[in-house]
Amino acid sequence: MIKSWLLLLLFFIECSAIAQKKTTFYNHTLLDVQRLESSVDFYTKVFQADTIPYPFPPSPQYIVQWLRVGEGIELHLSQWLNDTAKVNSDLPAGPGHVGFVHLGFIVISMDAFLKRLMEVSRDYKSGKYKPPIVERMPYGAKTVEIKDPDGNEIHVIEAAPANNSTNRW
Repeated sequence: MIKSWLLLLLFFIECSAIAQKKTTFYNHTLLDVQRLESSVDFYTKVFQADTIPYPFPPSPQYIVQWLRVGEGIELHLSQWLNDTAKVNSDLPAGPGHVGFVHLGFIVISMDAFLKRLMEVSRDYKSGKYKPPIVERMPYGAKTVEIKDPDGNEIHVIEAAPANNSTNRW
């Protein structure tokens, strides 16, 4: 299972490098893990990932570690502290599934991205999904959560100047 997600991650990294003229870039994958410490140890040793600061206040529900796995590419790992049954309970793997949670993309302009989303996505145009609510990252960048046609979550962040964030272009 991890091999499949790593191959998917590498595919997106490659696509990001090829798509230099685009305005949207792959940024991160978030995985739920059972033991954060051993997962961080695995990714830092096997893939030579570097730990990077987590910019949000601590949560009573989960602990998180962000890793840099390439230039502008991150892997976010989270471990739920209490009841994991509420995490991904609607997936085929069943309640308590630990694994893939969402993809993350960087966009040059959130306004342009949202305009394009509403123009080209059948699910957003039809009203299946409500228009996303723009929020702010702790350092001020605009961010939204959207869904693909299968309901997979996608985290979209507007690029910020290099000195303000790990989410930069």
